Amino acid sequence: MVKMRFTEKIGILGGTFQPVHTAHIQMAQSALARLGLDRVLLVPANIPPHKQLPGGASAADRWRMVCLAAEGMPELVPDDMELRREGPSYTADTLRILRERYPKAELFFLMGSDMLASFDSWHKPQDVATLATPVCIPRDGSDDSAAIAHIRSAYGVNVPELPPALPISSTEIRARVTAARPITGLVPPAVEDYIYERGLYQPEDIRAAMAQLRAVLDPLRFTHSIRVMRTAIDLAEKYGVNTEQTRWAALLHDCAKQLPPEEQKRLSGDETDISKIWHAAAGARLAETEYGVRDPAVLRAIALHTTGDQGMTDLDKIIYLADIIEPDRDFPAVQEIRQETSLNRAILLALGCAICYIQKADGQLHPATLRAYLDLGGNKEELETF
Repeated sequence: MVKMRFTEKIGILGGTFQPVHTAHIQMAQSALARLGLDRVLLVPANIPPHKQLPGGASAADRWRMVCLAAEGMPELVPDDMELRREGPSYTADTLRILRERYPKAELFFLMGSDMLASFDSWHKPQDVATLATPVCIPRDGSDDSAAIAHIRSAYGVNVPELPPALPISSTEIRARVTAARPITGLVPPAVEDYIYERGLYQPEDIRAAMAQLRAVLDPLRFTHSIRVMRTAIDLAEKYGVNTEQTRWAALLHDCAKQLPPEEQKRLSGDETDISKIWHAAAGARLAETEYGVRDPAVLRAIALHTTGDQGMTDLDKIIYLADIIEPDRDFPAVQEIRQETSLNRAILLALGCAICYIQKADGQLHPATLRAYLDLGGNKEELETF
């Protein structure tokens, strides 16, 4: 029998990708390096045959996230063949199509420990083992030697074993988003952006508020609100502040921003002529009357996010700070504020920068801002150094 000579090596990494995460990318990159692959196909399942498809994102969303995750890495190739195919996404069928598509390629099917252990129960496991080399990517601390030995004996194939995958799961990521906890680093940055912009995995009341907010804000202002929400959640987790309160306050902090100025002033009840700050207190009123927020701590944080005031709570500080340092902000001291490890020092620096900017620009400083600065230990003389 003449042994076939392959001209390229292709890995296949399938899954629900609900959502695709950093461990998936690490697994693909590990296979590329360790097995000498030319590329790895990322194949989202339509209907996984071994488990129920989790909710939270449509097939179109899952496909888009996989494409975003692969951007800038030409050796990772998204493939939507299973999404376009009706019925259960059987691996044997997928591999048969790939064998026809790439007749001179050696195929490697990448699987985790849980998939390896259940291999016998798959649809046509012998076909899978014949069409592609199964590759084991263990979970950290798992011992897959028995499962590998069984597949070698039962199906007559060697099973290469790669280093353990990062301890990240899609289940964990969905749960963290739902609970208003950060996912930075757990998914590729572009995927994180997409999850928040689309409101994926958020509770229904947050999704409804996002839809309502999207309808009244222009796209740039809405995107700013989402960035502030993400930044605030990161800060809340860092400083031990209630993340669900933080999510509501940050999401709605600019909900009145695009009302007519006279309406902003009326709703705010502010007696100054500083129009730039009216939307904050007006937003607190709208958050209560139009979005159903009843938590006084959340409403106060929205009201103070442009001025601050004496006696600021940690929630107040985080919303004020997140609005100033969200990723799209760019001013001379922003990196210094972002890198500050103390919440009080960060808010004091942010308030000082704001006061100096206002004084140099038009001199219309709201008295609440100076009260906040002095209450946190700042002094007027230091303002000259900003």
